[in-house]
Amino acid sequence: MEKSETIFADSNYFIALFYPKDAQHEKARKIARALDAGECPLVISSFVFLEAVTVASQRGGKEVGILVGESLMNNPKVRIIHVDLVLQEKSWRVFQEIKQKDVSFVDASIIAVMKDEGIRKLLTFDTKHFAPLAKRYRLSLL
Repeated sequence: MEKSETIFADSNYFIALFYPKDAQHEKARKIARALDAGECPLVISSFVFLEAVTVASQRGGKEVGILVGESLMNNPKVRIIHVDLVLQEKSWRVFQEIKQKDVSFVDASIIAVMKDEGIRKLLTFDTKHFAPLAKRYRLSLL
């Protein structure tokens, strides 16, 4: 599978998927069914894993956080890229480049990992913050 067919998934997708009270839950379920039917692998970073498990645990309880973590670690269609020192430094440079005030370091790390891996597609529900970034970094939002 070509890297261009790979999709990087933001934590908000997994949070919505596993937390039924999330406003995007049904949308996430629909996307999950479409992804399960296809062959597109998902990529996340260790930062996105950390964020997804933490926020899911805060919103839905420890059991939901564990469910999200287990699902991500045991899903053969999800590849977790560890953010090492090199990727962290690239993330820091992206964070410094971005002039928007509400873009988190994790968001900057998503851009850095995607650039490093040659991934062009981002699955996120945070279109407010990522739309300008997508234009700047030539990414498509799903």
